[in-house]
Amino acid sequence: MGEELERPAPSQQVWARRDAFVAARDIYVTAVLGSTSQSPLAAATAFKRERPLFVQYTNPEILACHGIDVGERHAALTLARALDATRLALLLTERHLLIPASYIFEIPWYPIFLGCVEPLVRAGALRYVAPVSDLADYREMKVHEYRRDRHNPYRHAGLRGICADPDFRWAPRHGGGTAAGIGELWRAALQPGGELHRIARGTARRWPRPGGRAERLLARTPERLEGQAFIARFVERTLPVPLSPAESTSLAFFLSRAYLRSYLLDLDAAVLADLPAGELTCGLSRRSPDMDGRLLSARRLDMVLHWLGIADFVHRIAEWDELLRLRSLPAFGLVIDRAYDETSFDALRIAVLAVRGSRGSRGFRLAGTYAEAKSNVQAVAGTMADFTFNGRTTWRDDR
Repeated sequence: MGEELERPAPSQQVWARRDAFVAARDIYVTAVLGSTSQSPLAAATAFKRERPLFVQYTNPEILACHGIDVGERHAALTLARALDATRLALLLTERHLLIPASYIFEIPWYPIFLGCVEPLVRAGALRYVAPVSDLADYREMKVHEYRRDRHNPYRHAGLRGICADPDFRWAPRHGGGTAAGIGELWRAALQPGGELHRIARGTARRWPRPGGRAERLLARTPERLEGQAFIARFVERTLPVPLSPAESTSLAFFLSRAYLRSYLLDLDAAVLADLPAGELTCGLSRRSPDMDGRLLSARRLDMVLHWLGIADFVHRIAEWDELLRLRSLPAFGLVIDRAYDETSFDALRIAVLAVRGSRGSRGFRLAGTYAEAKSNVQAVAGTMADFTFNGRTTWRDDR
């Protein structure tokens, strides 16, 4: 009974909602629109949900750069983090997630990962990238690339289970391939001012030969690999002297950075960054050439999910099909677009404040179901739609 007495009358609820909206509107117009000469809709953003998301957070070489071993030592933790990151990555694209086919063979627990995300495979939301569609043919190519590796992961690998599932779709990779892409950057990086010049100087100092022989030997590294994979441990074997720990780290970061950049450009893809395990971009940043809009912060997405009251639902409760339905909502697309557009980010923040202030805890709750998550997202998106981004605002009086 007392609870009924405390509940505002319908007319009071309407006016409370209107007052909250007007307050948010005034703050938005003054603080955001009043501080820029360009309307947010006129400002272009490089973020595109039409891009696929490249799964780099299970890459063995990239994780090794950050001190993470995908093998036995960190296998369980890395698998758990990969599944959680996949939930976030799925929300940042309207297309699909891309995994290099190499993961299937090189990561011992990858069959478990693929089994956990099987609904995404069946829906075509997770695809493998390779130069050929047949994974058996791909394996034979890689056996040659890893022929001098004592623990060649491709030699005895099988293709049973989900790897041979007809629903597991192929995403062809166009372009010159990883080795060719890294080779183009290699020689430039050895020059003065380049990322690998310190390694070139250190090698020449420890292996003194006349006439710049050390530098010429390093420049020929792509050819001296003789078709082996262009990864740090294979490269180091071609060098005339061992690298120092700092040089070895620099080399690994350079190669992983070049690898990642090559994939993102060849596939016109984006990548999830700013993860709990680290940036996992090996030095790529939004300021890197052609990278604007391709490095999407997981931390920012998590913050927005908390604002919307759906973080726990996304991370712990939702089934894969529910996440697919959530990301397909026009309202969710609007919210995510604003979240990664600096000119509109404050509009999202103000809309969340307006909804929370007007609907109260009874109407805007922490989502435990898909229906509640959808309701929260649509409430915020609806409030944002009430703003026009040309210096004016509108109010829909739905009394």
